[in-house]
Amino acid sequence: MKVEDILELLKEDKPRVSSELTHVWAVFWANFKIFLSYRTWVVMETISTVASIAMYSFMGIQVDARRMAIAGYEGVSWLSFALVGVATANYLWMCISRLSHSLQHEIREGTLEPIVSSPINMRSYIIGQSLRGFLVSGYFMTGVLLVGVYVLKAPLTIRLENILSFVAVILLMIASYMGIGIMAAGLVLVYKKGDPLTFLFATVTEFLGGVLFPLKYLESIPILYVFAWLMPYTYALDACRKILLTDATIISTQVITNLVVLMLYTVVFIPLGLRVFRWGLNRIRYEGTVASY
Repeated sequence: MKVEDILELLKEDKPRVSSELTHVWAVFWANFKIFLSYRTWVVMETISTVASIAMYSFMGIQVDARRMAIAGYEGVSWLSFALVGVATANYLWMCISRLSHSLQHEIREGTLEPIVSSPINMRSYIIGQSLRGFLVSGYFMTGVLLVGVYVLKAPLTIRLENILSFVAVILLMIASYMGIGIMAAGLVLVYKKGDPLTFLFATVTEFLGGVLFPLKYLESIPILYVFAWLMPYTYALDACRKILLTDATIISTQVITNLVVLMLYTVVFIPLGLRVFRWGLNRIRYEGTVASY
């Protein structure tokens, strides 16, 4: 064997690095196929979603329409009011918690180390997992709204302008909270156990965001009322209700104000979340605890 042949054998076989877009698609498609494989779970979750909406319809019978009018929602049924709140709240937290739940699964199954040591950029992993969460959560949110409108006859405004405006607000809502989800994922990398940050935010947000009751009821408790308006979800839900309940659009004055606030939260939370995630990733690499659980 010639010297040139020996040197050729000793050369490092560098893996072909695909584009970041290819990595994002690979992560998304792999996890989406896993989702599709659990057909029974999908069916059961769909049935559970329909049942929960039916329960809210019966609860709405007990709510006096005059109380809704006093709270600033004259002519709006409680079912429509709660329907928008429940649909957006569930969508938000299914999206935000998806990344941390995925990392917990990787840690538990012992597959996090191959992911971290592979040529794939962790940014691609985050985006791919998030896209899967958006799509799956969107399925359930759409189901909630369709059941509410066409089965329970909830009077929502369904026009092309309203639908496009609603989608724009939802995207901004997710962007404003994405940093929190990434932050929770960074903490999961280090502490391995659960994601208490997203659970805490979900509980507090659903209560103070006014998912099932108008925020006017909190005016008698100033601390809670002020804190409620410090959360981005409050502005997102207010915009969604104005669009679907009062026929506003994204260019309406009362909606634009909410959008500006959501953009500000996005600018603050996403860089903070990325810094925490990078800290968590660097720490487990430094401590050699990538494979521990």
